[in-house]
Amino acid sequence: MAVQQLLACVVEWSSKPSRADQGFGTWADDLAAAFVRLEPRKIADQPFQGTIARADAAPVTVSRVTASKHTVLRLPSHIARSSDDLSFINLQLRGIGRYEQRGHEQVCGPGDLAVVDTTEPFEIANCRDFELFCFAIPRKLLPRGFCERPRLTLATTEVGRALSRALAGHAELCLASHVPDVLLSASGAHIVDLVCHAPCAIEEEPAGRLNAPVLMSMMLDHIEHHSNECNLSAATLARTFRCSERYVHKLFASTGRSVGEHVNDRRIAACIRNLLVEPKRTIADIAFAAGFRDISHFNRLFKRINGTSPREFRRASMPDAGLKRRRSGTLV
Repeated sequence: MAVQQLLACVVEWSSKPSRADQGFGTWADDLAAAFVRLEPRKIADQPFQGTIARADAAPVTVSRVTASKHTVLRLPSHIARSSDDLSFINLQLRGIGRYEQRGHEQVCGPGDLAVVDTTEPFEIANCRDFELFCFAIPRKLLPRGFCERPRLTLATTEVGRALSRALAGHAELCLASHVPDVLLSASGAHIVDLVCHAPCAIEEEPAGRLNAPVLMSMMLDHIEHHSNECNLSAATLARTFRCSERYVHKLFASTGRSVGEHVNDRRIAACIRNLLVEPKRTIADIAFAAGFRDISHFNRLFKRINGTSPREFRRASMPDAGLKRRRSGTLV
């Protein structure tokens, strides 16, 4: 059950189902009350917990969201019944966020900003437990084209990191108890001004380098969502995250496994799932769809990891496999 309480100007919601199979409790309604209508979807079977604290600091609404990992979608059906004309600018505090809108992807680590336009469909995936500030700003207050293909990785520059701290400070002030109205409105106006000028924090300095743990998390998240791309490699990660291929290999060495091993693990996991749920689909089709280019290599790798060939694995996993073996006289 979601709980609402009033703390001066701050409204809070909390959802905490007691079991993993209970879904999100009232989280969808909490999201709608705090933001706009969104559809939450589970990433993993685990107990969910989420809290939202919101303060109105005209012309912006400031919220802090802390939640278990999950995905939210803004669907065309939501937009058709809505008159909202807002942009959400999220300042990631913890975890890694992946944002998709208009075919464009943003990957957001701590200290970065991500932008979505509520008048068009989008998906936000937080694949780890996370915390963020959300600034809901009327679109008319943002520069033209601000939401088109946003790139606000503030954590890559010294100015950007300072800007993130300034935004977080204003957000904390808005969400504090018993804040005078004059401070609320001043902080809200400053937030809008700082967000509008955020692209300058990227352009004024050469891109720096994220700290290694954050960059490593972002690369692993990228592999998780793009493992079906057959050309995914250390070279493509280097291009995507604007660092050297040598540095990518150095990062992955700390995990004890190479980029290729991480990629292959995700591909094999996808193949195992599809072998179980799509019995009429050919093994080759499943392997190629997962990102493998060579069926012989796939068969060898699958057997090395699972101790059996894909064909034998599928046969053993069929519901009537045991019955067929018993009929043929084979011990089970």
